[in-house]
Amino acid sequence: MQINFAEHLSGGRTTRGVVRIGDTVRRPATSNSAFVRSLLAHLERSNFAGVPRHLGTDDDDRDIFSYLPGDVPSELGAHPDHVLESAAKLIRGFHDATAPLVNADSAVLSGIEVICHNDPSPCNTVFRAGTPVELIDFDNSCPGTRAFDLGYAAWMWLDLGSPDWTAADQLRRLRLFLAAYGPGPTEPEVIASAIQRQTIVLATGDRTGNQSMADWALGCRQWMLSHFR
Repeated sequence: MQINFAEHLSGGRTTRGVVRIGDTVRRPATSNSAFVRSLLAHLERSNFAGVPRHLGTDDDDRDIFSYLPGDVPSELGAHPDHVLESAAKLIRGFHDATAPLVNADSAVLSGIEVICHNDPSPCNTVFRAGTPVELIDFDNSCPGTRAFDLGYAAWMWLDLGSPDWTAADQLRRLRLFLAAYGPGPTEPEVIASAIQRQTIVLATGDRTGNQSMADWALGCRQWMLSHFR
């Protein structure tokens, strides 16, 4: 008889209580679990390979997902051009695969285009051989716009606000990222969305008393307003 022991996962900005058991990952259920289950079921039917599969729930009412082997960064970092391009194409594939879920007239009239991951950062991406290949952690996913997700993705993947890059470097990288994503939101729309997301994270940090989060988001927002306005 094979006994599978629970392994607490490291890497990424993991939710508490997430463990690996054999070839599965177990996550505590959230208020968004039902939506995530239906989203992943749709992506499986669509043959989109860049996400885990939902395999049901266990006796502890935890969601069971297929384990995706690879590396998940624990922090943001500097990524070369080819990694940025691969990340943008992965996000594009995810958005395109979710678009049929929001094609109703009411969704179109409200401006909703796709399902947003809402945290498509390197810390929620599985890398293999240095290339981003799969997205994980859909706890915050919901219907939205491509620009809303891309603004956050650009902030995270380019580490906008980092002193390690000049504004000219970051503008070039942003344009490369958006070119790899393909037709969709314009550069000004994505910049505006990035600033909007920074403002939201700043407010969240203030509201929850997370000063380091608030300070980081404020610094990034000030950098964006100074260089990309």
